[in-house]
Amino acid sequence: MTITVNDHQIKGVYCYASQLMNITLRGRIFDASRFVIDAFDSSERSIGRFDGEFPAKDPRGKFGDSELQCEVMVGSWYARDRSSEKLPFYLTLESETGGTLENRYSVAGAADDKLIDRNAQRFWEAVKRGDKYTVANLVKYPITIYTKKGYKKIRNAGSLIRNYDVIFTPDYVDAISKAIPKNMFVRDQGIMLGAGEVWFGPDGKVITLNNF
Repeated sequence: MTITVNDHQIKGVYCYASQLMNITLRGRIFDASRFVIDAFDSSERSIGRFDGEFPAKDPRGKFGDSELQCEVMVGSWYARDRSSEKLPFYLTLESETGGTLENRYSVAGAADDKLIDRNAQRFWEAVKRGDKYTVANLVKYPITIYTKKGYKKIRNAGSLIRNYDVIFTPDYVDAISKAIPKNMFVRDQGIMLGAGEVWFGPDGKVITLNNF
């Protein structure tokens, strides 16, 4: 989930990891700590609601005993057509980033968010199924690969394919598979998948592979 807050108004998007399609969010903060956020489908039909608060203390202890501002969101989610079915939610702040909801990746020089997401998802799927040729075609060369044994410069797709099993170890594939190639963190140096295992450039090509 990604949200922005301006004068108590909340706007944002979220997605299900199994679908990777953005769902629009709009809501409002009440009494400084409570909020209601509605979710809308592509036809602007309300399909769900997050009803919750920003607690003063983290109920799960991730932030210790610190006094919180808006680092944690807790409450109940329910589908608008099944209001009796409620599910608890617990959200924690993962990162803050530049850009806008309309052009999230602009701070990295990207003009087309859909291209970035499409290439990231193609790369992610190819890594999961071991499709080394598709992976190699989604990399910008030359590229320096960082591993626990040091770094290696790969100059073309053929070289990456020959070194594929050395680079994409089972643990590295597992880490990439667990990442979400959508609404990724971005900074001026690139767009980050997962915890930094992969970085994409403004054209959606892979510019860094970190197998630490």
